[in-house]
Amino acid sequence: MVEDKTPGGWGVFAALLLLMNGTFTAIQGIVALAAPERLFAGEHTLVVLDYDRWGWVLLIWGVLLAVAGGALLAGATWARVFGVVVAFVNAVGQLTWIGTQPWLSLLLIALNIGVIWGLTAGWPEHRRHAAPTPPAPHTP
Repeated sequence: MVEDKTPGGWGVFAALLLLMNGTFTAIQGIVALAAPERLFAGEHTLVVLDYDRWGWVLLIWGVLLAVAGGALLAGATWARVFGVVVAFVNAVGQLTWIGTQPWLSLLLIALNIGVIWGLTAGWPEHRRHAAPTPPAPHTP
């Protein structure tokens, strides 16, 4: 019997959120590399010493988020743990932007919490175990 490793509803939701978040983060990195004057940062709330380095960090981080989302959609076993880790780190990382973009930061933190929930508690019970459990016998 072939085991179905594709994610269920919450798994697909978490994967798509990671793909979107990764795409947006990579775009922020490209903006920081190409046109740093367009990167939104307040004078006293965020210290970025080098926009080029920050742009590369955002670009690479965005690619990692997108890889996690794509691997989840593909049904990779390792992707659930990787997705939880990158969503957690991304949520904590959003705290660096909370002084300059509080609503966006809070929204992204909430979305990352949704990803974590979807990959942990929201995962269907029959997909949590490596071996499928046989159905219970029918008693009259």
